[in-house]
Amino acid sequence: MTQRSKPKLQKLHCNTCRRKTGHRLLKIVEGDSDEELVDEQYISWQTTFDLLQCCGCLEAVLRRTFWFSEWNESDVRYFPPRVSRHPPKWVHDLPHGLRLVLEEVYRALDADNHSLPMMGARTLVDMMMVDKVEDVGAFSAKLKELEKSGFVSSKNREVLEVALDAGSAAAHRGYAATTEEVNIVMDIVENMLQAVYVFPRVAKKLKETTPPRPPRQPKTS
Repeated sequence: MTQRSKPKLQKLHCNTCRRKTGHRLLKIVEGDSDEELVDEQYISWQTTFDLLQCCGCLEAVLRRTFWFSEWNESDVRYFPPRVSRHPPKWVHDLPHGLRLVLEEVYRALDADNHSLPMMGARTLVDMMMVDKVEDVGAFSAKLKELEKSGFVSSKNREVLEVALDAGSAAAHRGYAATTEEVNIVMDIVENMLQAVYVFPRVAKKLKETTPPRPPRQPKTS
């Protein structure tokens, strides 16, 4: 009696493990398929659904493959889609409106969009400035008031100006940022949000739990 060999594992990105891991194929479902005669030549197509499970965390993912005879490559999509950038752990410490916009930006990143996240980053900075220094006019005026109020340093203000200009270019000047540039802007915006909304609360809590220094003993002669 011959022993059946185990199906070969497939290396796929796992959103939970945040890296490529071995996935076992659980089930295959054949979807739509057909063929037609067009200009005396047959064209055909077929959709296949594969359910795969990560061997590490056991999370499952659905892979949809659409094959068309006139294409050089099949259209392969994953559900849920691959997460390109994970939201920070402190996202729920943000005000409700800011958190919702930030989550929308991450969904746009997962869909491999570049322009929308840049516009969203600009919106996040504007929302933060209005929240902290109110609507005092143009972006430049808000940034100056933000620095004057002590929320950012002069150097950080210059960095924010770069991120704002990149978002403005994406919205109004047709600027198509690269993946690296989008991530740089997101780094700047995340650091700003964390510095303004998260660090003050964390520092206050740390101060309350840190034991005071013992009184200095007088020197003995």
